[in-house]
Amino acid sequence: MLASAYGTPTAAQHIDATELLSLTWSGGVTPNSAFTPGSDAVAEHAPFSGTLRLTETEMTTEPAVFSPLSVLGRDPHLFPGVAISFFTDKGELVPFTQDVIRYASDDHGRSYWDIIVQPGRVWSQPNDSGWSRAGFPFALVNSIEGETHNGLATFLYKDGRVSNLRFQIVQQTAPFYIKDQFVAAGLVPATFAPVATRQLSSLKRRYEADRTDGVPIASWDKLAAKVGSAELANFDGPMRASDVVLSGLDYQGTFYLKGCPSAGGQLPWCDRARFGVWSATKALANETALLRLAEKYGPAVFEMRIADYVPDAGRYRGWHNVRFEDAINMATGIGNGSTKREPNDTSDGYLDPSYSRWYEARSTQAKVTALLEDGGVYPWGPGQVTRYRDQDMFILGVAMDRFLKSKEGPAANIWSMLQREVFAPIGIHQAPTNRTIEADGSDGHPLMAYGYYPTISDMVLIARLYQNDGKQGDRQILYAPRIRELLAGPNPRGFPTGERLPAGETTYFNAFWVTSYAGSHDCRVFYPRMIGWGGNIVALMPGGLTGIRLAKSGETADNSEVDTGGMAQVADSLSSFCR
Repeated sequence: MLASAYGTPTAAQHIDATELLSLTWSGGVTPNSAFTPGSDAVAEHAPFSGTLRLTETEMTTEPAVFSPLSVLGRDPHLFPGVAISFFTDKGELVPFTQDVIRYASDDHGRSYWDIIVQPGRVWSQPNDSGWSRAGFPFALVNSIEGETHNGLATFLYKDGRVSNLRFQIVQQTAPFYIKDQFVAAGLVPATFAPVATRQLSSLKRRYEADRTDGVPIASWDKLAAKVGSAELANFDGPMRASDVVLSGLDYQGTFYLKGCPSAGGQLPWCDRARFGVWSATKALANETALLRLAEKYGPAVFEMRIADYVPDAGRYRGWHNVRFEDAINMATGIGNGSTKREPNDTSDGYLDPSYSRWYEARSTQAKVTALLEDGGVYPWGPGQVTRYRDQDMFILGVAMDRFLKSKEGPAANIWSMLQREVFAPIGIHQAPTNRTIEADGSDGHPLMAYGYYPTISDMVLIARLYQNDGKQGDRQILYAPRIRELLAGPNPRGFPTGERLPAGETTYFNAFWVTSYAGSHDCRVFYPRMIGWGGNIVALMPGGLTGIRLAKSGETADNSEVDTGGMAQVADSLSSFCR
């Protein structure tokens, strides 16, 4: 029997080696600690280098049947039969790649899922008859969507043999096509295959850089001991505790994490886990790429026309004068909502009947065709009104990619530029993202509207880059004048959204949602937030403080899932916004 998503896990604290080697299993979610080295653990008997080949397997889930039974003709109850290559380094189990390993998206098997794998550990336990143990975190994903279903897995290995893989899925960010939140567990038949070792030196160097450059993460209790627990009250505001995946505050060089609750207890390796943040991608990746282009090639980039780089758009009257600037503001003047703009409702026309055609389109060309053919023209034209459209962010990504190619040649691409020129210099060495699915097997175009899978450290490092006016050390990476417009100040900026919080109406500016806070000295400041479906938030507050909350909430009538008033109150108490 599985524990519910909010229930107590079963009593077992240890997964016996005999069970991992058996064709049967005890069933259910066990405490997460069973997937990690115990207090009596010692070093592994031998290193691991090879590929774990898994068999597509039915998952035991709670609820036992979740909706829908089939998504796009595929079964979400099946664990994907993927091949995962690992090596070990100083007791760490390291995957060859943290990119999305495509399974369903490459039309393998019947499962709905692709997978992302993160580093774990290797060790040995007494009485395991010479077997070593391996454990690691992972996330089930689908390449057209943006959530993660986060879990843990463990297996035994010895002399070129492996046991079955035991897994459980105990947390998630907000789903879209999968209607129900679920937990899952199972035992997957596995085999071992040797792997070429010529990449190991470079893989180890990259992993060492990951460990060296990551943000220091400490517990919330340590922050409470430092500043007093009373100063930290109500950080998550009106968000239901059961909807919070994680939250915390970047303060004085350390990210203080409140915790990573899950159906199996605290989620081990939370600092390594990757999370689907949905539309926070728009700021974390799309705006960041645009600001890098503006720094490299000048602010004229903002005035570039989409149709000059996506020629198909030139055949549609409404796209003739749409600039990069309009697309990043989702103010293209294209959409299928009403023409009412006073007051504006930024979601008017968002998930209209044509949305699924674009959302499910696999290739870059199919997505471009769908968004051009299905978008109506508003009477006000571009640059006037924000209407929320993932399609605008996608076509901007395509246009930026083609602009970059026009400058640097056909081998250039926008995601590689982002990784090489922005992420790597600030300490992010892996950047998995969902991409279009091309018939020729090429990498595809990053979705840019959603689909980036950052770690906690990744989000903090990107936020710090913005908080520092786009500068890393002596190097200016992003276009500073635009960031200065964006960051906290006494005046509102951006387009009205119609979304109201206790602090007032939010505005939309360059992929950020701007809200206000009444500070402790009778002043009001406006600060920007990256926001994604389900209540995923990265809030850039005055004084260099950044609050993060990932969640799995649905939309609420009072917009409580995007209310960051409690977060701002805590930050203001630690470093006054209005000094």
